[in-house]
Amino acid sequence: MCAVSTEDEFLALFAPEPDPLAATDVGSGPFWKVLLVDDAQDIHAVLRLTLQDMVVEGLPLQLIDAYSAIEAEAMLAKHPDTALILLDVVMETNDAGLTLVKHVRQNLENRMVRIVLLTGQPGYTLQRDVVANYEIDDYRLKSDLTADKLFTCVYAELRTYQVLQSLERKRPIEKLAIDLKLANAQLNIEIGERQHAQEVADAQMHDLTVLNKQLKDAQNQLLQSEKLASIGLLAAGVAHEINNPVGFVSSNLGTLKEYVGELLALIQAYETAQADTGKDSPERFAAADALKASVELDYLKEDVLSLLTESQDGLDRVKKIIQSLKDFSRIETTETWRCEDLHKGIESTLSVVWNELKYKCDVHKEYGELPQIECVLSHLNQVFMNLLVNAAHAIKEHGVLTIRTGHAGDEVWVEIADTGEGISPENMLHIFDPFFTTKPIGKGTGLGLSLSYGIVEKHHGRIRVDSQVGKGSTFRVCLPIQQPAASL
Repeated sequence: MCAVSTEDEFLALFAPEPDPLAATDVGSGPFWKVLLVDDAQDIHAVLRLTLQDMVVEGLPLQLIDAYSAIEAEAMLAKHPDTALILLDVVMETNDAGLTLVKHVRQNLENRMVRIVLLTGQPGYTLQRDVVANYEIDDYRLKSDLTADKLFTCVYAELRTYQVLQSLERKRPIEKLAIDLKLANAQLNIEIGERQHAQEVADAQMHDLTVLNKQLKDAQNQLLQSEKLASIGLLAAGVAHEINNPVGFVSSNLGTLKEYVGELLALIQAYETAQADTGKDSPERFAAADALKASVELDYLKEDVLSLLTESQDGLDRVKKIIQSLKDFSRIETTETWRCEDLHKGIESTLSVVWNELKYKCDVHKEYGELPQIECVLSHLNQVFMNLLVNAAHAIKEHGVLTIRTGHAGDEVWVEIADTGEGISPENMLHIFDPFFTTKPIGKGTGLGLSLSYGIVEKHHGRIRVDSQVGKGSTFRVCLPIQQPAASL
């Protein structure tokens, strides 16, 4: 009988068991007959689960069960064309399996069928003695066996059986033995080559691991450069945002100059008429009245006020953009932690990146009430900028970008959600890795999210992402209201 602990170790290597009473037949038609010989019903269940859907060279397997060596002899008599026997050693006797091997090779004179010993008690069957004294084709310990190893073993043995059948049909038995030896030698060569290839691959993997560590070390030196690069990247957009109001203010000033010229001419005409006390005075007043009518004074007064208001709005907009750029790009020689308004940081960052957003998406704001938090706001502005610009780049056509904020317990949170393409599961594993980017070469350094992760972590916060391909992504940044005293 098999030891329970060994059986349990064997079963733990495989998936949940199927019904052990499942039928052994796979239907009519050609198939590989595989005889499963073991006195433990659980082992049959596991072997069936692993092998039942296996196809070798286009043919399925017919699994035949035997729970003792005696029952196996009966099954072999019934199925003389069995291709493979997976055989336990210790069953009704300690060497029942080995006795069955002798029966197959000597009594039945069957050298074709492949025999693989699966033993759970190697102490009863020393591997060297068994391989030397019994004509078996493989020897496996159940405790070492996995689904992949079992699959590989069965596949190889059935291929060998196929080769033996082919050779038997074509060549004399003496030639068959020679070919088998050559084939075995070739297999040993291929195994050696594969082992060497694996050693080379392991060495390359080691080199890549060392290189990756060096790259990660270099990341720290590039973080400040990334911030400066971000400012440079946005410079053209900021200039465009400034040029728009400056342009219409300049145009308004030109119109106002014309209006002032007309008003000055009208004033001059009336002053001249008032100063003339002679006979030409009525004509001069009539000329001034005609000039007044041509100027359309009522429209001019209304338009002048409109132009002045519009110009003041434009100048206020330029002032706001410049102040936002100053707030965003503030680089302090020392990290100054102070209580700041996150909404102010988000708004200033929006002003800086607005040119990146306005053509790609509508921006929805769902702000909650936030207390001021202890932070380095210029660093958090860098996080907001990276998330906002990435969200815009993820939207291929016009979409929606939503900014939400809230307060829970001793934390505040900021969410930036987009309706873009989303992030694939394989990329989700690497989005915070240094130098990882899905953008074309030259369009991104791959440091933006890595830098953001480091900044949030330095603030003792968390950043996470939820994404669905084709629907969009949501980045959530959680930050403590107060920093631990020891960290400041």
